[in-house]
Amino acid sequence: MSAERGAVLIGTLAVGFVFLLVITQAILMIGRLSVASTEAAEVAVYAAQHGARYGGPDEAAMLARELLPGADVSATSTGSTLEVEVRVRVSLAGPEGTPLHRTVTGRAVASLSPYRSRP
Repeated sequence: MSAERGAVLIGTLAVGFVFLLVITQAILMIGRLSVASTEAAEVAVYAAQHGARYGGPDEAAMLARELLPGADVSATSTGSTLEVEVRVRVSLAGPEGTPLHRTVTGRAVASLSPYRSRP
C-alpha cells in the first residue's frame, strides 16, 4: 500500500514538473514577443521622426539598423511622408536560433519637415 502511494507521489511530481516547464516556456514566449514588438515599434518611430526632420529614408534606415542590430529595415519616402518598417525575428521556444520563430513588425510614418536641415 505504501509503495502505491510512493508511485502516485512520483507520478504527480513528474506531471507537475512537465506542466511547470510548459507554462514557463509559454510565459517566456509571450515576454519575448512583447519585448521585440515594443522595441521594433519604438525604433521605427524614432527612425522615422529622425529621418523626416534631419535626413531622409537612407539615414532613417541606417539609424534603425544601428539601434536594432539584426533587424530587417525598410524606409521609403512618398514626398510628404517617410515610412519606416522594422521586422524582427523572435525565437518562440528554447534558446535563440531555434527553428520555431515568429517575425514581429513595427511601422511608423512621419511627415517630412519642410524646414529640415538637409534635403
